[in-house]
Amino acid sequence: MGFQATSTAPHASIDTALGGEARIARLFEMTSDLLATIALDGRFTLLNPAWEQLLGWSLEELQSRPMQEFMHPDDVEPTLAVMQAAGEQRAQLENFTNRFRHRDGSWRWLLWSARCDGDTWYAAVKDVTDRLWLERQALHDPLTKLPNRLLLMDRACQALARLHRSSGVVAMLFVDLDKFKAVNDNLGHGVGDRLLVGISERLAELMRDSDTVARLGGDEFVILAEDIESEDEAMALAGRVLEALQEPFPAGKSEVAMLASVGVSVARSPDTDPEAMLREADLAMYRAKAAGGRGLDLFDDSLRREVSTNLQIQERLRQALPRHELLLAYQPILPLAGGQAVGCEALVRWRPQGGDGADSADMLPAAFLAPAEESDLIVQIGNWVLHSACAQAEIWRRSGIAIPISVNVSARELTEMDLAERVHEELAYCRLPGRALCLEVSEDAIHRDPERARAALKDVKRLGVSVALDKFGSGEFSLSLPSNLPLDVVKLDRSLTANFDRDKERRAMFAATIALAKEAGLTAVAVGIETNRQLALARELECAVGQGFLLQIPASPEEVRLRDTVGSVTSAPWRPLVRLGSSNRR
Repeated sequence: MGFQATSTAPHASIDTALGGEARIARLFEMTSDLLATIALDGRFTLLNPAWEQLLGWSLEELQSRPMQEFMHPDDVEPTLAVMQAAGEQRAQLENFTNRFRHRDGSWRWLLWSARCDGDTWYAAVKDVTDRLWLERQALHDPLTKLPNRLLLMDRACQALARLHRSSGVVAMLFVDLDKFKAVNDNLGHGVGDRLLVGISERLAELMRDSDTVARLGGDEFVILAEDIESEDEAMALAGRVLEALQEPFPAGKSEVAMLASVGVSVARSPDTDPEAMLREADLAMYRAKAAGGRGLDLFDDSLRREVSTNLQIQERLRQALPRHELLLAYQPILPLAGGQAVGCEALVRWRPQGGDGADSADMLPAAFLAPAEESDLIVQIGNWVLHSACAQAEIWRRSGIAIPISVNVSARELTEMDLAERVHEELAYCRLPGRALCLEVSEDAIHRDPERARAALKDVKRLGVSVALDKFGSGEFSLSLPSNLPLDVVKLDRSLTANFDRDKERRAMFAATIALAKEAGLTAVAVGIETNRQLALARELECAVGQGFLLQIPASPEEVRLRDTVGSVTSAPWRPLVRLGSSNRR
């Protein structure tokens, strides 16, 4: 290739022109960018030395063979297609990327800016391998190498945009592994990481090239599938995912069959928000998990109504805080042989303004605590309950009733904040010893993040506060106590008490749980005692302590009986000691 310099001087000498050409040739040799001219048959006709420095091949080797032989096989056809189409238009600058093989066998990503002029391509090329590697690190999960949330959302936007040209739907599948934390706890995090890699590979094998499998973190995976004809096809795909995961994975010296819950959302409109799709798939997954796990669910109109109802409840709860509409009722924990209460549980109730005081479903925790758990409201409510219960405990202790008050702690309070610090603050403010308080945590709350839950409870125990495992026998731990939890009390789930007077299997489970608690040196509490027959059987099976409507219903601080023997009481409206939002600081 020749170089021709142009002088602006009207009478430039030949020597000056040759000097300019030499300077351009020198620049061609010294630049770090890759410069090339290429014949239409794909052979390099001129290369600068930067090629040799980057790829390890000599310039003679590179020019002796068609450039396709140095190119990654997957990039040959796309590159030639671009060059052929551009060659027909001529003079149009084309930008594209491909991979060239280094002499050591590795691949370098090259960014081309090329233009065809007559029978020659002129190209300036940059090595972008490091930049693309950094971009990939930012867009991919480091463990499984799958796309992360950022890349998933980008691909979802593109897939939804293509619905303009499609009559089908875009589907998003939210896959959450059931009881994966048990693998980490029992087999170690190394085995858990290898299992996650194996799961990612199996999911990728199941999908088409046009689908995306992403890992959001932990044991959560998301599948984005386009060119899906209907919701039924999306649900069928979710079913195949469940089946694929049930095939055993190697895990250390054994094998593990992973069970999962899958939530599905579908979109028909290109205007759909991909973040909304992800939330919908997540909500459907949680409904599948709440139904017992190992299943799948679709975000449909019924779930959409449920979400809408929860949002309305949250909004009303936010208004309830300054209106002082929440109150506490107290239910004693009593010796089944009779006698003074050994504890008392504080139970939150909601009385919206304008209520007539009659019992109403929307006043019970089941109606509003789950929606509150989905927002920061659960922390605000938890703070108020803890303060109000401690204030009531102080009043009772001054009157000679020194029994611990039990307060329920949500999963968010247990794992997302400094629970021990907050408890210490309330105990100090109310001048209470640690033994005046018992924190109740459910199996589900502990399962959310076992390591953080365990650490938080150990910190609480250092304050002298008791810890009770609530709803035992209903969830993750089944009938085996969770390891390394600093427990004092086990509260048997009411499902073990219900009908155990007529069901031999339930009765055997109840007895086994009592024996397990005794062996561990824990106090067992039978919850949900509502009939005399249940009371008699609980005594017969050597359960010493119980709680339930037969013994006493929840009542106001003025009406609750803490010194009476076991018996029933009638319901009556209560007046709260402390309403939410009121100032009780001295």
